[in-house]
Formats: sequence, structure tokens, C-alpha cells
Amino acid sequence: MSGPMGNNGGGGYRSGGIPPIPRESRQDFSMAGPSMHYQAPTADPLLDAVVRHVFEEDLRPYRGSHPDGQCLDGISSELPDYGSVQCLLRLILDDQVRHQGRSSLVPPWSTEGRLGPSRVQFDSKSAVGIFSFNHDRLGLNSQDNFSTICANTCVYKGRWQYELMLGTKGVMQVGWATMGCQFSQEKGVGDTPDSYAYDGNRQRKWNVATYKYGAMWQCGDIITCTLDLEEGVVQFFRNGKSLGPAFGNVKTGPGVAYFPAVSLALGENLIVNFGATPIRYPQRGFCPLEAPPSSDLVKADRCVSWLKTLIKLYSDWRQHTDLVRIEEQISGGRRKACILIVVQHIATHLGPLLATPYVVEACLVPALAEIAEVSPELSVNIILGSHSSGTAGLNLPKAHILFDFLMASLESHELLKCLENLIICLLTGHKQAAESIHFRGQKYNLRLLYVLLSHTCLRKYCLNHILFDKVRFPSFMNVKTVDEEGLTDVVPKVWWSSKDGSFTVGEKQAYDESCNTIRRAVEEVEEIQVSILRLLLSATDAPNYQDSSRALFLAKFRTFLKEHAPGSRVPSVGYTPLPVILCLFHRLLTIFDELWKTEAPGNEVIIPPRLFYDGSISYFDTHRLGGLESHLIKTLKKELAKALPSNHMDTSKVISKIDNATAGASAVLDIDMCHSEPSTSGAVLGNALVSGEPAIQGDIQHVNVTPGDVEDKPGKQADSKMMRDSLLHLLDGIILLYHIGAHKQLGKVAAQRDSMNDNITHIIEINEKMTYCKYKGSSPTLLEELNGSKLVFINKLEEQARQQAWVIAAIHSAEKYSHLVSLMQVILSTLKAASSEGELFGFVPDFYVESLTEMCTALRLYFTIPPEGVPSSHCLLTSVGEFLALHFSDPRIVYADSKDSLIQALAGFVCHQTTLTALENMPEASRQQMVRNLLQPYENRAWAQNNWILVRFWKGCGFGFRYTKSPHMTNKFGPKPAHSDNPNFTQATAPCHSPTFQKHVVEVLESSSEVATPFLNSLLNQLNWAFSEFIGMLQEIQNASNRPERVFIDSRQLRICATCFDLALALLRVLEMIVHIAPQLFTDFSRPNAELLLSRLCQLLCQVLNRVSGWSGCFGHVVGLEIPGLETIHHYPILTAVTGILVTLIKHDLVQVNLKAQVATRTLLNEPSFQLNSMYQLLGGQDVMKATSAMADAGACALSSSPASDKTNPTTEEGSSDLECLLLPTLPRGSDSHATTNSSTSKFSLRNYPDNVNSEELSQVERVIMHLERCVESRGEPTSGADEDSLCTICYAYPASAVFQPCTHSSCRACVTQHLMNRSDCFFCKTTIQVVTDQSTGTVVYQAQALDKTTDQTAPGMKGPHN
Repeated sequence: MSGPMGNNGGGGYRSGGIPPIPRESRQDFSMAGPSMHYQAPTADPLLDAVVRHVFEEDLRPYRGSHPDGQCLDGISSELPDYGSVQCLLRLILDDQVRHQGRSSLVPPWSTEGRLGPSRVQFDSKSAVGIFSFNHDRLGLNSQDNFSTICANTCVYKGRWQYELMLGTKGVMQVGWATMGCQFSQEKGVGDTPDSYAYDGNRQRKWNVATYKYGAMWQCGDIITCTLDLEEGVVQFFRNGKSLGPAFGNVKTGPGVAYFPAVSLALGENLIVNFGATPIRYPQRGFCPLEAPPSSDLVKADRCVSWLKTLIKLYSDWRQHTDLVRIEEQISGGRRKACILIVVQHIATHLGPLLATPYVVEACLVPALAEIAEVSPELSVNIILGSHSSGTAGLNLPKAHILFDFLMASLESHELLKCLENLIICLLTGHKQAAESIHFRGQKYNLRLLYVLLSHTCLRKYCLNHILFDKVRFPSFMNVKTVDEEGLTDVVPKVWWSSKDGSFTVGEKQAYDESCNTIRRAVEEVEEIQVSILRLLLSATDAPNYQDSSRALFLAKFRTFLKEHAPGSRVPSVGYTPLPVILCLFHRLLTIFDELWKTEAPGNEVIIPPRLFYDGSISYFDTHRLGGLESHLIKTLKKELAKALPSNHMDTSKVISKIDNATAGASAVLDIDMCHSEPSTSGAVLGNALVSGEPAIQGDIQHVNVTPGDVEDKPGKQADSKMMRDSLLHLLDGIILLYHIGAHKQLGKVAAQRDSMNDNITHIIEINEKMTYCKYKGSSPTLLEELNGSKLVFINKLEEQARQQAWVIAAIHSAEKYSHLVSLMQVILSTLKAASSEGELFGFVPDFYVESLTEMCTALRLYFTIPPEGVPSSHCLLTSVGEFLALHFSDPRIVYADSKDSLIQALAGFVCHQTTLTALENMPEASRQQMVRNLLQPYENRAWAQNNWILVRFWKGCGFGFRYTKSPHMTNKFGPKPAHSDNPNFTQATAPCHSPTFQKHVVEVLESSSEVATPFLNSLLNQLNWAFSEFIGMLQEIQNASNRPERVFIDSRQLRICATCFDLALALLRVLEMIVHIAPQLFTDFSRPNAELLLSRLCQLLCQVLNRVSGWSGCFGHVVGLEIPGLETIHHYPILTAVTGILVTLIKHDLVQVNLKAQVATRTLLNEPSFQLNSMYQLLGGQDVMKATSAMADAGACALSSSPASDKTNPTTEEGSSDLECLLLPTLPRGSDSHATTNSSTSKFSLRNYPDNVNSEELSQVERVIMHLERCVESRGEPTSGADEDSLCTICYAYPASAVFQPCTHSSCRACVTQHLMNRSDCFFCKTTIQVVTDQSTGTVVYQAQALDKTTDQTAPGMKGPHN
């Protein structure tokens, strides 16, 4: 026997009880020729009776004649002596072929009116654009903008049809075209004369002109394209339902022939059926382009009917008393052998036929459904907690008998092709779009797959050769949403609500009931899918675990993960869609939870850290947190030797089948169904690998990865640990699967919900406008237009509400939410355990951190409201936040992407009050450590997100910093930014400041100057760099705009410019926070470097103020241009930040009587770049200030004459009491105060923003400006005896009193002190400075040994102090 059964000890016949036929026992029944007779040494009455029972009705018409011309007296006990069984079978089958017209299986078909080869497929030579094809050239994927291709067969007469299943639902034009059509990247089917097309995405029909036609299609729809050349009509059908005649008077006649043709946009794909398999929705009177295999169909149908008779005979043997009596008369019993002899004769004819997909779908699939009692109309009520609820009522024993027959009689290549065609047929049916919420087609195909995989040997055979290899098994785990019509039936009444719940439409109770209906229907399908996975993850269907279905499945699953991992190059045709990955993720988690509770009850679900470095799992090219694995192994040899057992190197040489699969990609061991001959499937059977490597000798040991003893213990305990370890391998793959695609799909679903919220907002705005128009008495035409717009949004919302009902029931259900919470807990526990292992923490794969941060995003942003009945995840978020806070700057994490993910996730935590509260609930030690990590110097690390976190601690407290969206952006429209959890300064986030973390910032900065000084210095350095770069790019944009010719500005340059502005703005806000909560760091000159820091701060503030405040400079010019991409750049955000710092610094001086104590004022006025006019610009200019002061004086005089006025204010210093009662003119609230700021001719003023800058803040600005005016007037012109030659050549502001040793160069003390904070070499000669002496006092201000400044590298972005 050359079939796959071989001598396997009957392992594949456990269910049916039929042993395999030894190879030597079959040689008497091989077919040598048509006249070969069965020569039995003795008469076998039982075989004769079996043959008579199976074939008597078929042979009855042939009594009296023999295929060789001999006379037959009829069926008798001597039948085998009169002729060969093979001859009789051929006689019957040939007669069936001659009378095939009587068979209902054979559809009418004629070659008249058709030109082309018998095998119809797409013609690659006709392609315009780039396509990728599947193996039979019936499935294709567009790799170009708009690609067109035709089939290799045309029709010129008659009525024809073909079908195509949509793999995507984008822009595609499908239909018919003549050879004369000239296609291009811009013109596809329907865009040229004599071509006709339908596009369901845009709901249009195309024939040069385009018109509204048809319904919106979706992924999985079957579109039927018909061409009636007798009537000249082109018509399209969607899932068997006519869309109506699309075109009439189609051109016909001599020289006109039409090809099936399709045009696809980039990334779209479909599978076409020209007749290679039965047409799903045949239209009466129309023929497929490919002829059905009529002869094969009738032969296969008859052979399958004989097999069904034999199955019934075997299963009901005891009911046939005549056969039982004959068997009892024969010693030894020949029942099984006789039945298999007949099966072998039938398989001789049936085996080759099953290699045809059409035959398998038309004959074998219905027969299997009949035998297993699977009906498309079967409706199963879910019994919660029952493992067989989705597969109840199946007749598995009879189905197993059929599979035993096929495995015992078919050749290996025949069996492989038969099973491949069978599973592809089931997958095609499963992928078809569901027409109703009952999912009849999907459940029908899933139950048949369950029946197939319930057979132990076939399950392993399919895992080895078909599932994951020939067929995308994950697609079986998908549950597609029903079409719009089906959703309308199940959700007749819609409901929606605004985010705050103030605006609702519809009945929520009815809507919730519809959601529950969908949920129950989806759960029925999911239960069958989980039952299938339960079979595939069986670990007890083989004597050794390595030969079990679970080992094979995990091997294939690991290869699947490798092919889909980030960075892998998978052809687009072979890539699994994101919705499928999300469904597979949830099914695997469901079955994992079930198996863990069964096989590891009471054990905590955690992946042991040693799994990451003991070699038990190959992570292919996955990055590790600590860098490359090879580098970690070299540098951490001692740690590895200490953590791993002494015999690890020996045990790791022999690894499990899972590891062979991951290390060798396609290398898997074959299973019991083997023999000594090579298999045509490409696998080397036996104990050798498919890749041709030598067989693994001896037992395959499994590396222990669970806590406890390293050595596998014999007996039941070892098996239990091995099975538990295999589940950990599965869980590791599930985590990677989430990172690969599940999270991306959740993000897409959330984007749909955001779109729905936007439409609700539009309706609310339209309602407000209509109310306003009615109040103002506007024209009825305007009201009609607004009402029409409202109806458009309402119709769209009704559609989105039904889609959202599906999301709520199938994707955002309580079970799915619990999956994320439980898995995030597992990942967090695993990372904490790995972190406790010291340097070995670096071996953790990067996708663990990525998945953790992505799940945080999903729980916070995608599941905005946890499903009812699910416990809140606040405690878990606190634990995750603590991990992020303690590890975002962990030096053990070297991989840059992982570091970015951690800091971005932490930044996302501080964006929302819920998660910010979770961070505040951390232990105090963790909060302080987090702040210490945040306050590390901004050099040699990614600091933007770090700085953003500090900004979030302050937002809501700063000067004019209480907005969600910057005021100048409120009336601007533009494309909505993509949904992201990577926040930046300009992103619209509500203020939620944190006094708790502000307190910790003060504590850390005050506790040590070694922390405060480097941090503040780096903060100023980065501000200097960011603002300088920003101004430089503004000047380039200004120069380009002033050129007479038209100049295009690179969009990348615009993005960089906007980014530098955002960075400078964020740095200013952090400085504002520090100046406000810890002013002594700058104003207390007894602290180290406080004077220098204050000087640098004032210098930078003056630079920003001078550059930004005036409209005549480049800043005002570019803002006035209103360039798309630079919308965030405006005076308000940056000037309010500068004003907040200045007001905070100066207001402390206002209460100081002693002028020497006014250190901030003195330092600011000593800054050479200080301009009082720039301060005036904050309130509209000096003229506006004078006018305002005059109004204020008039108001003050009026108040002074009033007896009720109280002039006493003991806390107000002399000369400033009049400022406390200024009556400042402001715009009325609610007025359009931003319209004037968009013009380059109007000046900026803080008074233009009364909703954002309150009167108290304006009063503070007035007081500061008046104070500075008085100080400037009192100082007069500086009188310095020093001539120009004695000034510092760096800043030309102070005497060059600081002398450097040993080079003797000199500069002012301020410049050299600032320079030495970052470098240790001389300004001029680059000699290392050892000592700096102040000539005016004779004191040593710097010694190299004391400060230990050894670096010669400039900090990133550092510029001269007075640039």
C-alpha cells in the first residue's frame, strides 16, 4: 500500500475500528487491465455477499451480459469467479457517463460562442500595472495604483457568467471588456468604450460615463457578472441578489468578443471563479466560462454513494442478519478485510477524481455533511459551560469511518490533494459574507472542519501538510460582520449619544437588546472555533508529547508568527488581514484560559524569565531590551552561567519540536502516518525533517522552563510540567500576536467610533445654528439647507450606529475586555519578575514592552467605557504606571524603540485624569524615583517626551495655560490628526495638573544642587537650541516668500519648523513651572550657580520676547502668511509662556523694599538684549499702554472721590497702590476675539483673549511693566569707567575680569562660568582650563580638580550664550 496509513499499529483507526491493510495484502487487488479477473484461491462467500449488497442495484440492468462478451446468469454467489470487480465498476461508471444528462450534478454547458483554453484563468500578459497571483492565477492582489487584467478566454455569443469573491472592499471595477480596450494606470474597466464595470465601493456603474448603481459591497461578498449577448445586457448580482440591469444595447457582432476583466486599486484583492468550482449563485440560463467536469462528476457521485453504502453497512452490520450468519460460518471473521477490499476497488476510480476541486465541492462535501449529519439550517442553542455546545449532534463515528476508508485506500498524493481541496472549499465558504445574523454558512463550514479534525490521524496530517501551509488556517477563526441589510434586520432601532451624554437619540434599551442578540449569535460561532482549537491543541493524542497535535500546532503557529513579525517580508497575497489576527488572538486566549485551568490549576499565569535566555524558544530576529542577543550572550556569560543549570548546555542541544520549527522555519517532524516511500507532498516521512536534515535520534527532550526542578521528572509529573510548558509557549506567541496585528485592528475600530462622535458633534452644531437662525428670523432657504445637511449626518449616523452595535457585541464585549486585562496582568508580572533578575532583564524580547504599552493605550482610549459587569482596571493601571515610572530610564534597556515606547506610554498616562490619578496613587518612593528620572539632564537621551510629561504636570496652572486647544486654533479648520497615543505639546488635551508631582519636583530640585544645576542648565541649553533652529527656519521661509517667483516650501521643512516651535514652547512651560514652584533656584544667590542660571534665563527670555513680540520680524511675517502645516505657530502660546516666567520672577521683587534684593529685576535690566518696548508689545504696544493708563488714571480719580473707596492696603508697596484698581478695557465675553489676530496688520495683545487670560493676570502684567519702567528711569545711562578694550570679547557686556590658567586668556565671569558647565577647554585656544581667577577680587572661581569636568563635548544644540 502506498497510502499514508502504513503500518502504524492501527493508530488512525481508533474511532472506526478498521485496521490498516498491510502493503503485501493488497497486491492481489491491484488493477492490471480491464479484463483482469479476481482469482480467489477459494470461494469467499462473505466478500461475495458484500459485493452483492453494494452493487446489486447497479448491476441489475446488466444481467445476461458480461463486459468481455460472456453470458451472465445474474448476480450469484460465484460473482467474483465470472469477472473482475474492477471490470464491473468500470462498466457501471461508463454507463453513468453515457447517461450523464440525467444527473442533476451536471449543469448545462456548451462551447458555442466561446474562444479560449479549457482552463480559464487570468492572463498575466494582458495586465496593466503590477499584480501578485496565487498558485492557480485565480486570486490576485493589486500592487499598483490602479491595475487592470483580463482573463484568457472570451465570448462572442450566448449567455455567460462568472463569480468573484471580494478579499477587500475598496475601489474595484469588475465586469467585461473587449480586446480593443486600451487600459492604463488611469483608465480601467468601464473607463474605455466597449468595457462595462461595477464598483460597489462607490456604488457606480462605468461605461466611459458613470451612474449611480448597485449597493455598497463588503469583504466576502460574491459578485456575479453576467453577459447576455443575445439580448445585449450586462447585469450584476451581489450574493445572488440582482442589482438590476446595468447596461443594455451592448455592442455585438463580428469581431466583437468580451473578456472577463477587473481593475483594482492599490492593495485590493479578490478571487475569481470562472467555473473551476461550482458556481455559488448560478443564474438560470447562463453558463460559466469553464466547462464543468461532467464525466468526473457522475463517476465521483456514484463512487461516493457506494462509500456511503459501505459506511452504513459497517456501522449497522448487526442489522444485516444474512451477512452476520455468513461471517459466523467463516472461522476468523473476514468482515473488515472484505469491506476494505471493496473500498480499495472503489478508491481506484475515486482517488484521481478527488484531485479536482469541483468534484470535492460537489460530491465529497455534501456526502461528508450527510454522513456527519451537518446541516446548513442547523441552529444550536448555546449551553454555557458545555464544551460540545457548538458541535452537538454530529455523527462523528460514521464520519471517522469515511476518513478511515480514504486513508486506507488513497495514494499519499491523492489523499493530500483531496484534503487540500476539501479544506480550501470549507475556507472559501467560511470567508463568504454572512447574509444574516444566524451565520448559517459559517457554522456549516466550521462544523465540517471540526468533523474533519476530530479524526486524530487526519488532524495531524493536516497540521503537517495543509493547515498554515496550503491554507490560511487563521481565517477560520474570523467572524465577519453581516452586511448592511442584515444589520438593519437585527438592529431596527438605533441609538447614539454625545461623549458627555447631553445629547441622545433613540431608545437605548432596544439598542442594547439588539447588541445582545448579536453577541449571542457571535458566541455560537466562536464556540465552534474554540472547539476546533481544542482539537488542535490536544496534547494527549500521541504516546509522546512531541508527536501530539499541540506540538505540531505550536510549531506551525510559531512559523506563522515569524512570517508576520515586524520586518518580515511576506507577500501581500499571503498576509493575514488585521481583523483575522484580532479574532485569532481572542480565540487563542479563550482556549489558553481553559487549558490552563485544566492542566495547571492553581498556578499563577506568568512566563518564567529564564524562557528568554535558556534557548527553549527561538525568537528569530526579535529585538531584545538589552540589544542584540549575541551581544548579551557575550557580555553576560557569568550571569547566564549562574542562572542556568550546569547541564543546560547538554539539554539545550536536543530541543523540542517547537524549537525546531522556529529555528528551521518549515522544519517539522512527521507523525505516525508514515511509510518508507517518499511523499509527493514534499515532506520526508518518518523521523526526518522536511528540509532534508538527518533524523533526530532518540527521544526528544523538552527543556523545562517552569519554576522548580530543572530536570524532567519521570512519570505523570513530568508530563504535567511538559504540558504546562507548552501552554507557556502558546502564551508567548499570543503576546507577540497582539503586537503584530490585534492592537492595530483595535485602533481602527476606535477610529470608527471617533468618526461617529464627530458626526454627532456636527449635528449638535447644526442644531445650534438652526436655533440661532430661527431666533434671528433667517430665510427659510437657509433653514432648509441646514436641515438637509443634518439629514445627511443622521443617515450616516444610523449606519454607523449599527456598525457600532456590532463592535460593542463582538469586539468590545466584556469577555474581550477581560482578555486584555488578564493578559496585561500576565505581561506585567512577567516583566517584573524579569526585572528582578538583574542584568538578565536585557534578554526580554522587545514585544513584551510594546504589547504592555499598547494594551494600556487600548484600555484607556479604545475601551473608553468598560463593559458592564467587568471590574475596573484602575488598580492594574496603577501597577503598570509604576512599572513605566521605574523603568523608562532603566540603563538595562538599550533598544531605542523600547525606550521610546516606555516614555511615550508614561506620557500617555499623564494625559488623562484617570491614569494620572493612577500614577499619583503609586507609593511615594516610586513617585520620587520617577521624578528623579525625569529631572536627569536633557543630554545624550531622548528628552522631548520627558519634557512633555513635566508640562502635563503644570498644564492648568500656568499663565493663560488653562486651554485644551490653543485659543488661536479654535476657529481654524483642517484635517483631523490621526488617532495616536503619542502626545505632543500642540495636541488638544484637557488640562489636568498634578500638585502631587509638582511637590515632588520641588523636593528633588531643592534636595541637591547636583541634580538641579545640571538639569536646569540642560533645559536652558535645549531651549537655546530649539528656538535658534526655529528662528533660522522662519528666516528661510520668509526669504522664500519674498522672492518674486513662485517658491514651493518642502513639507518636511515645515514639519521640522513646527516641531522646533513646539519643543521651545514646552521647554518654556517647564521653566515657568520651576520658576513658580521653586523660584529660589534662580533668585537665591547663595545657592550654587543660581546667579548664572538666572542670567541665562533672562538672556533667553529677552531673545524670545524680542524675536516674537513684534509683527515686523520674521515671526510676525510667517504667522501672517497662514501657511498650512504651521497652524500651531502663533504669538499667544509662546508669549504667554514667556510672560508667565517674567511675571513670576518680577512679582517677588515688587514686595522687596531693598533694591539690592530685587535680583530678578536687576539681572533682567543688566541683560544687554533687554528692550522695554518688547514688554509693551504684550499689551498691544506703548501707545495702547499710555491710552490704557490714562483711562485707568481717570477711573482712579473717580474712585478717590468716592467716600466708599478704601485706600488702605497694608500689603501694597509704595507707588503701586494705583495699579491694584486699574479699570482695564476688555472685549465682551463670547465675542469673536480671534478674528483680528489672523491679520498681519493687527497687533497682538493679551487683552484679545479674555476667555483665557483673566483680569488678575492682566493686572499682574501691568504691574510688572510699570515696575520695569520705574527701574529703567531710575537707573539712567550706565556709567562705566571701563573702555571697550577691557570688555569681554564674548558678550561685550561685562569687563573681562576672569583669567584662565595656564593659557592666560580672559573673559567675563558670567561667560566662562556658563561655558565651564558644558566644556573644559578655553574659548580661544582649546587648552584645557585648570584654574579661573577673578582679577577684581583675586578669588579662584574654578578648579578642574574640584569640579572634575573632563568632557570636551558640547551639549546637544549648545550655542554661544549671547547668540
